[in-house]
Amino acid sequence: MTPKRAAIVVALAAIPVLVTSVVFLPAGGVVSLLAAVGLALSLAGIGLALLWATRSSWAPEPAPAARTFDRAAAQRRTRRGLQVEGWIGVIGGLGLLALVLGLDDDERSAVRFGALAVGLLILGAVSIVVARATGRAKGEQDAVSDDEPVPSGWILVSRRDRGSLLVFALPGLFAVLWGAWQFVPFFLLSLREGPTLLAATLGLAGVAVVGAGAVWAVRLIPDVWVDAHAARVRVGAHTASAGALTAARVSATAMMTGGSRSLFLILEGPGKLRVPLLLRRRGELAMTPAQRRAAVALVEAAAIELPRAKEDPRGKFSRTLYPTHLDAAQAREIVARPPRSDQDLPVTVG
Repeated sequence: MTPKRAAIVVALAAIPVLVTSVVFLPAGGVVSLLAAVGLALSLAGIGLALLWATRSSWAPEPAPAARTFDRAAAQRRTRRGLQVEGWIGVIGGLGLLALVLGLDDDERSAVRFGALAVGLLILGAVSIVVARATGRAKGEQDAVSDDEPVPSGWILVSRRDRGSLLVFALPGLFAVLWGAWQFVPFFLLSLREGPTLLAATLGLAGVAVVGAGAVWAVRLIPDVWVDAHAARVRVGAHTASAGALTAARVSATAMMTGGSRSLFLILEGPGKLRVPLLLRRRGELAMTPAQRRAAVALVEAAAIELPRAKEDPRGKFSRTLYPTHLDAAQAREIVARPPRSDQDLPVTVG
């Protein structure tokens, strides 16, 4: 039996034990103790299955020799792990839903485990979709320099990108799922047994929290307009002069290790002034040549310099204290020629 087949067998054996242990964990007494042991063993089995899924044979693997980073191999390994985790989540969620249907005596536990099952299904489905989406190889192109004049008037240089928004808001999404798992059972219980005023208050509070999160997510990456000749920038409904931008930092993220990354240059000014310029969208150039010329003109007109700490007024250790920030020359270069995913960034990100 190959390691991959053994991983499938172990995973199929561990998932029912995991689901059963979660269901009987609140029972109390010896049953809870056995459920805890089963939970630990099933999680260990799933971890072992994930480990075996990455092996091609049972033969001892020799110590790897020094070699350069293989981006394609890392992407394949990560995609394979995402697929395994995704199917474990989907199968585990379906199994947990099937067991929840039999919990007629304890409605509160049924609602909690039902929410957990839905969460597992969502995370599993997202993992599978991400693994398949990132499996499509794309050839990334370099930005082409030209001597065309900078366009006049307001020009949209960076559009709100839903995919990049999802990546940057992913930690908040996990927090929302956890909060929903805690909130939904309490809300349903108050709706059924509590006073109407309490249920209405909780419902309005939930809607307000979701609405505030949506507004925050939309404002995280707004549309950016630039008037290069007037040296002005408009972020959402806020307009400022280019000279008000005094700092620039790089933000890069990828859906998986070795995958195509989204690249941002974030210009900052006093207060909450923040201008995110999307340079690459999942590896592909996000700006047209005209938009890039306007963005370069904005960076050239800005008063960008490395931040200085109070304890370091001369900025001697600015690059160490602010590793993701760029100086004016680096900021202009990264906008004019955004590095591909297989190229190094001028600063350390992550």
